[in-house]
Amino acid sequence: MKKALIVTTILFACCASLMAQQAKIGYYSTQAVLAADAEYQAAVKAVAKSRQQVTAELEAAQKEFTEKYELFLEQQTMLDAAIKEKRQAELQGLLERNEQFKRDAQQRLKTAEDEAFAPAMKRISDAVQRVVGAGEYLIIIDTDSKACPYINPAYSEDITSKLK
Repeated sequence: MKKALIVTTILFACCASLMAQQAKIGYYSTQAVLAADAEYQAAVKAVAKSRQQVTAELEAAQKEFTEKYELFLEQQTMLDAAIKEKRQAELQGLLERNEQFKRDAQQRLKTAEDEAFAPAMKRISDAVQRVVGAGEYLIIIDTDSKACPYINPAYSEDITSKLK
């Protein structure tokens, strides 16, 4: 019994040592791969253009509200109570519509961004699967995820170029 345990332990240690010598760890940077992706860069520009348009519209709506509010403040002492209430309600409605537009625009931009970037992320995922399928690596780590604060290059390989 004792002999079998010793032999099993020695075999396990030898196998673990052999696996450690053959196992390769690969790492890559998603941002580096995306920087080299022309389609991703075009998507970034398209999303930025949409974001600028939304920002301009939000600024125009804010300016409109501010102008109407300032005019109301100037005239409120001279207004009849019914007209004053009507304008306050208009201002409140305008403020609420502007806030709803902002929320909706942010959600639409997030959805558009996700849809625009999804093909690039799929290409990266497919490339990682191809590298994994080649059987060279035991583990592949995305360094951008910050899940692994240090990777010793002596025991690993940068595979970013294989994913581009």
